[in-house]
Amino acid sequence: MEYLVLTIGGLFELFTWSDLFFFIATLILILLLVYIIYLVKTDDVEIPSLNETMPQKEEKSERSLKDIVDKLETDYDPKPIDLSKYEEEQENTAIISYDELVKRASNNISYEDEYDSGYDDVEVKKVDLTNTSNTQELVDLPKAVMMRYDSEEAFLKALKVLQSNLVR
Repeated sequence: MEYLVLTIGGLFELFTWSDLFFFIATLILILLLVYIIYLVKTDDVEIPSLNETMPQKEEKSERSLKDIVDKLETDYDPKPIDLSKYEEEQENTAIISYDELVKRASNNISYEDEYDSGYDDVEVKKVDLTNTSNTQELVDLPKAVMMRYDSEEAFLKALKVLQSNLVR
């Protein structure tokens, strides 16, 4: 027995204060965890199950949702949107569907031939590109002013001199 005490005492002498602190802290945490588990296992307090409490909450939420929907249906008054002049113009000229696009473009497009697509409601038409009566005239663009060759050479030499001065 005396040998055991001397061995344990020698073991504690090898530990530093920080080692002893962490050892004691670990023991306290283990004891605390065991005590909490014991309290949970021996506790006789009844916890109501979720199935018993959920229907009451659902009924309240369903009622409140129905009330909100009814109130929205009866009291809803949409307010007009104030559009600017540009927005009104865009709203009136916007092409929303393919049918509108075809109606607007049908005056300008001539078809060369029709093909069967294999589907009942789909017609495939080949557009006639040679007979375009409504082509837009090209707008006269301003012509670019070209430099003469000798002035271009002088400009390039000036750039080279500038680059060499910047490198220094």
